[in-house]
Amino acid sequence: MKAMPHLEDDPVTQTRINMVEGQLKPGGVRDYRLTKMICNIAREAFVAADVRSVAYADRELPSQAGDARRQLLSPLTFARLAELADLRADDVVLDIAGGTGYSAAVIAGLVNTVIALEDDEAFCEKAGAVWQELGVDNAVAVQGPLTDGQRKQAPFNVIFVNGCVADVPHDLLDQLVDRGRLVCVQEVDGAQKAIIYTRIGDSFAHRIAFDSRAPVLDSFKPAPKFEF
Repeated sequence: MKAMPHLEDDPVTQTRINMVEGQLKPGGVRDYRLTKMICNIAREAFVAADVRSVAYADRELPSQAGDARRQLLSPLTFARLAELADLRADDVVLDIAGGTGYSAAVIAGLVNTVIALEDDEAFCEKAGAVWQELGVDNAVAVQGPLTDGQRKQAPFNVIFVNGCVADVPHDLLDQLVDRGRLVCVQEVDGAQKAIIYTRIGDSFAHRIAFDSRAPVLDSFKPAPKFEF
């Protein structure tokens, strides 16, 4: 990734710092590398034009590219999931359903490479354009079904899912390296929970980390059962 501008040169830096100090740290986020990178990335560049004035509010926000629509995770949900993933400098990360690319931009500053998977080509084009403007050069956007992952570029150290899923397909978990992690929000007994899956050889352990809230990803809904 290219060097980011000095914080004092960014006209909205104080707003980002306020978000970190007023939302993320009180919400339990302690990873200094992560919060520093969040202070460097212009979240307003990734949200829909009509909500840029509230880009740093603690809420989910719409992103769009052409006719494609996606809800970005709230800043606290994103940061807590990213911290849960234990991102490392040499990691290769698959970022799923990140819309216009905010999550991938932040993660890219902490890892080796990010593959951002979206199901609409318009998102891929928009993300690439914003990354280029911000100097993010170790992320690439690819188009394809979200539940399929990106097997030809696997295995991944981390798979980061930007939303709430009904279930995590085994084929997706199988794209993790040994000791690789997948983080997502998942519905458990009618409530949304942040969950981390870890690959151990050919098995997968998982644990509920904390209560959370994220937009439901329709692609991960189970297929409707045929009824006579």
